[in-house]
Amino acid sequence: MIQIDDAGSGSFVGGTCIGIYRPEKNEYYFDIIPVKMYNLENFEKKLYLGDVVRIVKTAFSIFDIPKSEIIEICRGYMFEELKNWLNMNNYCWYSTHITGRFQNIVEKNFTLYAVKLGLPLHYIKFTKYPFHFHKLLRWVFSDFENRINLCKVGWKSWQKIKGIKPDIYEGKMENDNYICLKCGEQIKSGSRIKILKYVSNRENYVYLHPEC
Repeated sequence: MIQIDDAGSGSFVGGTCIGIYRPEKNEYYFDIIPVKMYNLENFEKKLYLGDVVRIVKTAFSIFDIPKSEIIEICRGYMFEELKNWLNMNNYCWYSTHITGRFQNIVEKNFTLYAVKLGLPLHYIKFTKYPFHFHKLLRWVFSDFENRINLCKVGWKSWQKIKGIKPDIYEGKMENDNYICLKCGEQIKSGSRIKILKYVSNRENYVYLHPEC
């Protein structure tokens, strides 16, 4: 049996992880749909769906999957084009809800990928899974020029607000449990800070060291 699942399709930061698992032989294959597939032009053409097929075809070649092997695919829009490809090539498949160890491993792989992009693990835990769009925006605006290229900018939710410009002013940190979202270091209580204020779904505040 083959199981196919995805992780990260709901995260504004990063591409999407596609995982293929063969329980009987404990074989795994993972690859990432690059975030460039989610720029405005590619996203409108849904080219990321074709990348799912590319990844699965590679895994099937490596695993040498026969047409008779049963394939379980996670429910969801990510696999629309894959299902057509499986039908055209006479594979035996059905949609189901992927749970358990494999689902956890795919999600862990996406988390590790997001950390490599620079997203702090403690902030990933704060945003919760799937990563929360408006919380991730705070991290993106903390270093906008370098981080916006890591994002799914073709999303309608981003297109609606992409023109917003944060107001920037100085202040004083009143709490002792904040981390600078640009450098990742703690902001000491009572220290001077740079504050970014912008409105998406509500007023948002980002606190940074003055030099960050």
